[in-house]
Amino acid sequence: MRMRFRFSFFLLSCVLALHASAGTPEQLAADGDWAALLGSHLATLEKNPQDAQARLGAWRAAMRLGLFEQAAGLEAGINAREQAALEGDRIALGIRHGRIDARTLNGPERYRRLDSALASSDDLAAAFQSGLQPDAEERRRLIDRISALAARNRPADAVALYEALLAVDVEVPAWALSDVAGAYLSLRQPRQAEALYRQVLAATPENFDANLGLFYALVESEQLALAQAHIDRFAASLPERRHLDGQPNGERWSAEVASDQARLYADRITEAQRRIEQRLAVTPFNSEARSAEASLHLARGWPRRGEADLRRAIGSDPRNPGLHADRSEVLLSLQDWEQARSELARARSLDAENPRVRQADRTFELHDRRELYVDAGYGVGQNSNPYGSSDWVVDAWLYSSPLAERWRAFVHNYSASADYNGAWTNWVRTGVGAEWRSGNWRATGETNAGEAEKVGVLGTLRWQPDDHWKLYATAESLTNNIPLQAVRAGVTATRVSAGFDWQAHESRKLALVASSTDFSDGNLRHNVMATWFERWLSAPRWNFETTLGADTSRNSLGYAAAYFNPPEDRSLWLTAAVENLAWRDYDYAFRQRLALTVGNYWQSGFGNGDTEAIEYHQRWELGRAMSLRYGIGRSLRPYDGEREARNFATLILLWRF
Repeated sequence: MRMRFRFSFFLLSCVLALHASAGTPEQLAADGDWAALLGSHLATLEKNPQDAQARLGAWRAAMRLGLFEQAAGLEAGINAREQAALEGDRIALGIRHGRIDARTLNGPERYRRLDSALASSDDLAAAFQSGLQPDAEERRRLIDRISALAARNRPADAVALYEALLAVDVEVPAWALSDVAGAYLSLRQPRQAEALYRQVLAATPENFDANLGLFYALVESEQLALAQAHIDRFAASLPERRHLDGQPNGERWSAEVASDQARLYADRITEAQRRIEQRLAVTPFNSEARSAEASLHLARGWPRRGEADLRRAIGSDPRNPGLHADRSEVLLSLQDWEQARSELARARSLDAENPRVRQADRTFELHDRRELYVDAGYGVGQNSNPYGSSDWVVDAWLYSSPLAERWRAFVHNYSASADYNGAWTNWVRTGVGAEWRSGNWRATGETNAGEAEKVGVLGTLRWQPDDHWKLYATAESLTNNIPLQAVRAGVTATRVSAGFDWQAHESRKLALVASSTDFSDGNLRHNVMATWFERWLSAPRWNFETTLGADTSRNSLGYAAAYFNPPEDRSLWLTAAVENLAWRDYDYAFRQRLALTVGNYWQSGFGNGDTEAIEYHQRWELGRAMSLRYGIGRSLRPYDGEREARNFATLILLWRF
């Protein structure tokens, strides 16, 4: 081994000695020509191996060139300070190589060098946290450790070490601040990340990673206009082709793809689609552009197309853990359970600590929880109102965790009550059932009992063959969708319904549903309703949308029934709604919505009358596990020719636990 080292170093000395005649060792050192200086000293050592000064000079030049193993083999008789510097340089080199491994390797080798480098400074870090005042070399190692911790996906440790160094007035250089900023961003502290990225860019304005990092820090702190302006400006500043070889500049391309995605983040989806389609026309096989296309299709409400995009992207970049993780989440939404879990397992095998893989892990963990869904309402009106002078309803489902992937058991309770002239009428039904979901299909079955002392059964079926069409049907032997006036008269009903939705994209949907209700008093009610939803404005903070609807019904028993039951009626209405995103912090958000409705209602025997309503809602996203929506409203509409008012409140809760 020693002979091989000496022979290798001899060959190196022969090469470097060719350049050593350019000046004296002092001149070469002053010029920073470390290769020539090393050659000069090695040439001297070949002639006189005992020359301690030349040996020390060769050691220093080799250290400058990063030839740490060769420097150690020179046995230069260095002092303790220089020996510590050699060890520090070895650790730094291990971190640099480890960062490359983390980006290019998979499996156990991916973090081997980083873990080894971190182990070399574990004792120093522990001593520092216990109060050690570090010297210059120890400060350098601690700063290098920040970089290693960030690359090892240990952002909390990286930030803790950075803040501890700041506390003792240790200045952290710009190159390390970029890693600290990334660590803050991983910890969902984008404001701190933004400040540090700006410090880095003040020192190195063309730093690609810092510019891209600043863009994401601005996005994640909801400064979307600033984020778009920054990435547009930075992308435009980059040359389209590399100066050295004239090839397309990959950094320019990556910045432009990020600029496309800035439109998606800002809900400017039409503009984003135009840009992404133009980019794909130029380079249809670029994995970054394909990934952006997948994000676009998912935002448009086309998960099947998004999944196909991710499949193609994986074909060109099969060892990208983030792509596999993204695809696993889409497959989960498409109810392809086995393939979804297989894809997640593949992502974990490539890099279980990748942030997108961790995000997918969280999605699956939420999916595997129990679910509680509650839809409740309360209303106050006149005594003559079909709803009563006061009424309330609570419709609640409690679902189990998935059973054998496709199944969930559930308990369903429906409770409704209304006050008619001081007497309350109640309708309470409790049922148990099972839900089955697989691929394009969803089916439920329920058996229930309660009021009317009669066992009821309910079945639903939904089929969604593609990203645009959804067809559904329901059959109930004892329906809850019955006026409480009918319940008060001892009337029950069976009901069947069927309908479809056609969704062009996230901003346009048409729906049609028809139902038939057979009351126990002999009345047969047929109802048809059609709606057209359109979102006209989509911006980071504001949305404006309308829903145009029409419905008609016929009742065979007409006014002979003991409940509101016109022989024929129909209505036409238009709802305009504006929604404001008041606040958002990652998975937490607060939205407000104001909706105004105007329309016309016609009832046989009583003619036409105007209808109006106003509603105000607030919606909280309380993490990914819980959402809460509540609101108040007031409606005006005619019943039997008399215009009546009703005030109401609603609440919807979804909780995964």
